[in-house]
Amino acid sequence: MALRIQPAAEFPFTILIDLFNRAFKGYIAGDAHFTPHSFAALLARDGVDLALSAVALRDDQPIGFALIARRGASSRVAAFGIVPEAQEKGAGKIFMEQVIAQARARADREMVLESFEQNTRAVRLYRSLGFEPLRRLMGYEGTNLAGTPASLQAVDVTEMARHQLGWQPDDLAWQCSGEALMKFGPPYVTYRMDDSYILITDPSAERIVVRGLAVPPDQQRQGKATRMLAAVLAAHPGKAWFVPQICPEEIGSIFLRNGFQPLPLNQFQMRLRLD
Repeated sequence: MALRIQPAAEFPFTILIDLFNRAFKGYIAGDAHFTPHSFAALLARDGVDLALSAVALRDDQPIGFALIARRGASSRVAAFGIVPEAQEKGAGKIFMEQVIAQARARADREMVLESFEQNTRAVRLYRSLGFEPLRRLMGYEGTNLAGTPASLQAVDVTEMARHQLGWQPDDLAWQCSGEALMKFGPPYVTYRMDDSYILITDPSAERIVVRGLAVPPDQQRQGKATRMLAAVLAAHPGKAWFVPQICPEEIGSIFLRNGFQPLPLNQFQMRLRLD
């Protein structure tokens, strides 16, 4: 199959949004319904570079897209999709091979992405191209969870992000990193408890999303994050709580001990070494 790729920056938003929504029709995690506003928010949140991102064309018709973010010599596939009518014809593998070739050409050392473990077809594709799972990324939810009151101090998210940059391991999922946290301002709220931090979405909403946790490495596995989360639950009673599938499986007990339940879908954090 002959595919041609062009930088996504050469296409109007309307084309990119239509491609995204068509490619994720019937997706395992639900259909995509992006608008110009929500698509722009996605690009900003994930640090997507449209000059590095790509659109795949067959017979001059767009059939797929790859949204690429970059930090130093590491690239992340923030989203990748092929429209349904091209999915059975090998277009996904051919397209991704070209995306990887572009990353090698710009001297990237690695490429990372996340894929739902239950999306076995996508996982097989990425494995066939050399991507290997690093860990599971879990999600959690809960309603009317009982917390334990404790002193919390509201701080600017940049304070949390700066500490997270110094504490985080090299292979932490991008969405949990200090670089990612830096993008979330009010009405998101960041709390500090002792030397630890938690970031949540607007607490006045009925549903609150936990976007980040940061604990000093020498204070981890001492119950501090569990107690901090319990204090946040107590500060905002009667809410529905949600943790997206970006939580490393190894710290999921923080949520389970506070009454959260695992989501039915989880992701693989995957990496391809390019060097």
